[in-house]
Amino acid sequence: MINKKNNTRVRLFALIALALPLWSVGSFAQKNYDIDEIRAGWAKKTITGVKDGNILTLLTAFNKTWRTVPATELLAHPVSNENYEDAYAIVVDRPNGYVSAAELGDDGEDIEACVWKRSNGHKLFAVVYTRYHGLTPHPIALFYDYDAAKGSLTPDFDVPLVQFMPSYNDPSVDFVHIGLPQKGKDVVVTEYLMPWSMTIKKTYRWNGMQPEWASTTIENEDQMRKLFDDTYQLGEKVAFSKFALHDFDEDDDPELWLSADNDENQAIYAIRNGAIKMVASTYFKTHFLFHENNVVGSAGGCGTGCFHAEYTKLDKSAPVYCFEDNQSYDYQKDEMESTYYKDGEELSQAEGERIMESFGKSLDITPLMQRLQSDK
Repeated sequence: MINKKNNTRVRLFALIALALPLWSVGSFAQKNYDIDEIRAGWAKKTITGVKDGNILTLLTAFNKTWRTVPATELLAHPVSNENYEDAYAIVVDRPNGYVSAAELGDDGEDIEACVWKRSNGHKLFAVVYTRYHGLTPHPIALFYDYDAAKGSLTPDFDVPLVQFMPSYNDPSVDFVHIGLPQKGKDVVVTEYLMPWSMTIKKTYRWNGMQPEWASTTIENEDQMRKLFDDTYQLGEKVAFSKFALHDFDEDDDPELWLSADNDENQAIYAIRNGAIKMVASTYFKTHFLFHENNVVGSAGGCGTGCFHAEYTKLDKSAPVYCFEDNQSYDYQKDEMESTYYKDGEELSQAEGERIMESFGKSLDITPLMQRLQSDK
C-alpha cells in the first residue's frame, strides 16, 4: 500500500533539490559588477579557458568574470542595430574586431571592446566600461594580453592608458571619453572642458604592441597662437610645445598655460563658453608674476633704467581690468619711480599703490607641463 503522505514529502524534497541549484546559479552567476568593483579587482584576475581570439569570444570570457549589463545585452543580441527605440545601440564589427553597446538616455552604462594583433604573436584585448551620472561619463580602460597557446587573458598594466589621468583632474569640469578604434588602430581620448565649451584630444598610436601617446590637440589652439603672434609680431609664428591647466582664480574653470620649449615664449589664456582671452604672456627677458587675489601678470626690462609690469585681475575666468606699472629711473633722485595705469587711464600715485596693495602676496607657481607632441 502506497503511503500518500510520504510520497508527497518525497516529491516536495525533490522539487526543492531541483530548485536549489537554479536559485544558486541565478543568485551568484548573474551578479552584475559595478564600475568601482571592476576598477578594484580586474588587475588581480587572469581569465582562463578562452577558446579563441575572436572579439565576441574575448568579450564573452571577460563578461563571465566581470559581468555587466551592457556586455550581457550585446552578447544576447550580437548584431548591429539601427533601431534607437531599443535600450542599447549595439555595434558588432567582427572583421575589424570591434563591438560596443551604448545605453540610450541619462545615467546609463556603455561598453566598448576591440582587439589588436601584437607583433609578438599575441593579441591585445581592450575594454572601456563607462558609467554615466546624468550626462557625466566615468570611464575605465582595461587591457589584457591574449595568449592563444594558454587560452588566457592576462591583465596588461604596461599599456599607458591604464594609468590615464585627465589634464584637469576634476570629473565635474573635465569629462573624459575614451574611444577605441572601429577603423584604424589609434585610440583617441577626448576631454570635454565644460566651462570652456572646448575639447582637448589625445591620440594614442599603435606601435605594434600597444597604443602609445603620440600627440595632444587643443581645440582652437590656432586662435591662441595668433593672439600671441599679433601681440609681439616677432616675425615668425610661435611654436608652443607644452601646456598645463591651472585654476588661477579658483572658480572651477581652469586657465590654459602654453609654453614653447625655450620657456621664454609663454601665454596664459582665460576661456569661458568658447571665448578666449590672453591674460598674460612672456617673451625674451620677461617673466610671469602671480598674486594671491586672482592676479596674473608679466614683467621685464624695457630698456636702460626702465621696467614694465602688466597685470590682469581675473574673476570667473574673465579679465576684470588691466593694470600697468611703468617704472623708470630718476637720476636726480637716484631711485625708480612708478607711473600707474588702469585700462589705459593714468592713475594717481596713491590709487596705483592702493591697487598694487590689493593684489596680495606674490605666489610662486610652477605647473606640471604636458607635451603636445611625442619626441618619438
